[in-house]
Amino acid sequence: MVAAAMLGAAAGAMAIVRYGEGNVKDGLLLTGVALFTAWMATAIAQFQARLEGIDEVVRQGKERVDQTDALLEEMRGVARRLRTANPDAEKSERRTVH
Repeated sequence: MVAAAMLGAAAGAMAIVRYGEGNVKDGLLLTGVALFTAWMATAIAQFQARLEGIDEVVRQGKERVDQTDALLEEMRGVARRLRTANPDAEKSERRTVH
């Protein structure tokens, strides 16, 4: 982005010099280059802002997955403890499933 902004500024300055020399053709060309590079710098800045937003969404998603995994492990532990505390209930449950 910095390179595009610097190129745009340099092309703009050179365009002013060319217009001052009376060279309209080169001045118009350099003006076009300056406008294009300025537009590209703006587009790059917007793209970077969108990427930062996407990174934040991904980070939040990872946090939610980690929280869900931790909760699932806790629920598995509770289920194991319940099974070991009452082994007869597990056997009767298995019979009813089949």
